Amino acid sequence: MNFCTNIGHRYPQMKLALLSSMLLLFLGTHSVAQGLNSNWERDLGRALEQFMDCAKTSADKAACSATVGQAVSTVYKVDDFYSQKLNRYLTPNEISKSIEQNNHWKLLGYAYDQKTLDQAQQHANSHKAVLAVYNTNGSSHVALILPGSLHFSGSWGFNVPNSASFSYVDPDKSYVGKGLSYGFAKTMMKDVVIYSLN
Repeated sequence: MNFCTNIGHRYPQMKLALLSSMLLLFLGTHSVAQGLNSNWERDLGRALEQFMDCAKTSADKAACSATVGQAVSTVYKVDDFYSQKLNRYLTPNEISKSIEQNNHWKLLGYAYDQKTLDQAQQHANSHKAVLAVYNTNGSSHVALILPGSLHFSGSWGFNVPNSASFSYVDPDKSYVGKGLSYGFAKTMMKDVVIYSLN
């Protein structure tokens, strides 16, 4: 009889406590591991260069769209948007659908709410992955909220968080380290939803 079986046989409550502790330890080490890449600014800058090269040289602009999912991994070490089945990162349309079905991601609110924008920046500064998602009429765009500070946007009329955006529809509007309003026109703001990874 091994140690755990022996303890469980003699002390059932101790066995339950031991199993509970082991389960918590397992879940704690196998939960979604996120953290901030210490070189995220340099690495994200390179990702933007690669994206722009792809967008300029590839006949299939959608082929470059994996940059968004890869950027989440680059900055926050989260691979939620890499599909083992497809052997690639998800497109913005796929990310939009995936995030709504994934209980690891929490809805913070809409981009037209200053409280939501404040929370988005706070979460990013706490090294939690945060995404701004626009999905209307089959058209999706996803921007990544980055660590930094809020800046007033004249077009939105709100303080907006620091962000990165990779647009394969309009590659010249892609950027790293600008306010969220730069990635979404004011007319899109009402449909931009912010999510944070728990």
